Amino acid sequence: GFDPLFCSFCLLSLSATVDDVSRLTLCMPGSLEGLRALSPAEEYLRIVASAAARGLAPPDKTVLITGASGYLGQHLIAHLARTFPTWRLAAAYGGLDTFAEDFGAVCACVQLDLTDGAAVTALVSEVKPDVVLHLAAISSPAVCERDPARARAVNECPALLAAVPAHACFVFLSTDQVYDGLAAPYTETSAADPVNVYGQSKLSLERALTAALPSRSVCLRSSLILGPPTPGRCRKGSFLQFCAERLSAGTATDFFSDEVRSVVWVGDIVSILASLARDGVSPQSAGVFNMGGPERVTRVEVAEAVAAQGGYDAPQLIRPVARSSLPPAARAVASPPDISMDSTKLRSLTGHPATRLAEMVAGAAAAAGASPF
Repeated sequence: GFDPLFCSFCLLSLSATVDDVSRLTLCMPGSLEGLRALSPAEEYLRIVASAAARGLAPPDKTVLITGASGYLGQHLIAHLARTFPTWRLAAAYGGLDTFAEDFGAVCACVQLDLTDGAAVTALVSEVKPDVVLHLAAISSPAVCERDPARARAVNECPALLAAVPAHACFVFLSTDQVYDGLAAPYTETSAADPVNVYGQSKLSLERALTAALPSRSVCLRSSLILGPPTPGRCRKGSFLQFCAERLSAGTATDFFSDEVRSVVWVGDIVSILASLARDGVSPQSAGVFNMGGPERVTRVEVAEAVAAQGGYDAPQLIRPVARSSLPPAARAVASPPDISMDSTKLRSLTGHPATRLAEMVAGAAAAAGASPF
C-alpha cells in the first residue's frame, strides 16, 4: 500500500552532514576538471577513498544499481539510503547531468556506458557488489525499433552478467512486453513471444541470466510503473504525471482504449527490490516472476482516475482512441494489446500487498502535496 514517507528524499538532503556535502561536490560532473578523464571504475575508487579518508565506516553490504537516474532508480535509491544507511550504494547512470548533483550525498554516482564492455567489467570488479539491481535499459519500444543493434547492446549487456562476482545475487527488471498480448492474463508458465525489439532484448537477457545464475537471480516482469514525482530531477515522470499535466492544462488528449496493462505502484516495486537486496536470492526465491498490480486497466481508465482525483472534466479532456484503428504509419512499433498478468506467485514469495489504481492516484497526489501531481 501507499507509504506517506516514501518520497521523503528531501529529509535526506536536509539532514546531510558537512561531509555529505563534500562528497556531493566531489561527485558533481565537471566540479573538478581533472577528473573528466577518469574511467567509471577509477571514479568509483576515488569516491570510496574520499569516504575512507573522512573516517566513514566500511559498509556491511554493497549494492550496485544500474539505471539509477531513471524514474524507478531514483525512488529506489532514496528508499535504500533512508532504510539501510550502512549500505554502500554504487549508482551507475547514463547521461543525466543533474543526477550526481541530486544524489551524490547518499550514493557513489558513476556515469557508465553499458555498451562499453571493458568499462562495465572494470567497474563491477572494483565495486565488488553483494547485490546487483539491474534497472538500466532503453525502455522506449519506438527507440528500440529505430536502432535495434544499440537496443540489444544496452538491454542485453553481456559484460555485466559475465562480471558478476561468484557470491553476488542479481535482480533484473524485465518487462510485461515479453508477452504477445493475445492470451491474457499471463502467468509465468505462459509462453513468452515478444512482438517488438524491446521485449525481445529483455527476454534475451532473462534467458541468459537464468542459464548463467539459475540459483541466485530473479527476473521481474514489470508492468507500466505509476507513482509520484521523482525525488531528484528526471527526464521523464510516470504516466500519472503526464495525465495530470495534460488535464490541469485543460488540453484535450487522446488516450488508448484498447491496450490493457496490470499497472504497478512504484512503491510496491521498491519494497520488493529492497527486500531482495536485504535477504538475497536463494534457490527457493530465484526465477522469473510477473510484477503487476491487481487490476487490468487501459490508459483511458488511468486518465479517468487522475481526472476524478483532481476534479477535472474527463468527458471534455479525455478522448478514447483505439490504437488498432490508427493507420500503420501512426503505429511505428508493434505493441501487444493486452499484457495484463497474474502476479500471485510474486506476492506469495514476498508477502507484499499490491496497490490498487485508486490508491496509486491518491498516493501520488498526496506525495506531491497537492494535485496536479
